Amino acid sequence: MSVRGKLFGIGVGPGDPELLTLKAIKTIKECDVIAVPKAGEGEGTAFSIIEQYLDNKDLIECGFAMDKDMGKRWEARRLAADQIIQYLNRGKKVGFVTLGDPTTYSTYMYVHDIIVGRGFETGIIPGVTSYSAAAAALGLALCEGDAILTIIPAAHSENIDEMLEYPGNKVVMKSGDNLARVLTRLKERGYGDRTKIAYRVSLDGQRLYTSIEDYEKSPETGYFTIVIVSMAGE
Repeated sequence: MSVRGKLFGIGVGPGDPELLTLKAIKTIKECDVIAVPKAGEGEGTAFSIIEQYLDNKDLIECGFAMDKDMGKRWEARRLAADQIIQYLNRGKKVGFVTLGDPTTYSTYMYVHDIIVGRGFETGIIPGVTSYSAAAAALGLALCEGDAILTIIPAAHSENIDEMLEYPGNKVVMKSGDNLARVLTRLKERGYGDRTKIAYRVSLDGQRLYTSIEDYEKSPETGYFTIVIVSMAGE
C-alpha cells in the first residue's frame, strides 16, 4: 500500500521575513512541494518571504477567484485541492504558504477542509498576524486584563455601528474599498483620536498613523491596511 503525503498550512507572517517562525522555516525545508496562492495582493509577498528556503522545490500555483459569485470561489478552491492531492497521492509533503496566520481570514482553511474531507492528514503552522504586528508597531496593547477584542472584516462596514457597540478594542481588517466608509463612521462617533492605522506593516513603505486626522493628511489604502480602535479608558 502506497504511503499518502501530508499537507501543511504554513503562516509566513505579515511580510518581514524575520517574522517567519523557526517552525515555519523548518516545515518549509522539510516539504517536498510548496503551494502558493495566485490571487490577491499578497501572493507575491508570501512567495518573497519564503523564497530563500525553497531550494529548487516544486511549486504549485493555486488560482483563487475573488469573484462575488460564491460558486466560482468554491470551484477554484476545489481545483486547488485537486492540484495538491495529486502530490499527496504520491506520498509528498506539501506546504501551503499564506500571509499572516492560516486560521485568520486565510484562503488556506477552505482547501484544508476539502483535503481533510478526502481523508488526508494535515498540520497547521501558526504565523504572526498582521493585526498583532500592527499593534506592536503602533505600541498598543490589543487586550489587557479581562478586556475583549473584536476583529471586524471591513466587508461588514454597513454594520459597523452595531460592531462598534461591542466592548473593548476593535481591529478592522481587509479594508480595501470599504476603508473610507469605516473611517467616516468612526469619525462620526467621535473615535477619530482613538483610531490608529498601519499600512504595509513590517514591509517596505510602512506608514503608521496615530489618528484619522493624521491619516487623512497622506492616506494610503489597500489590502495591507489595518485599523485599530483603542477603547482604553472607556
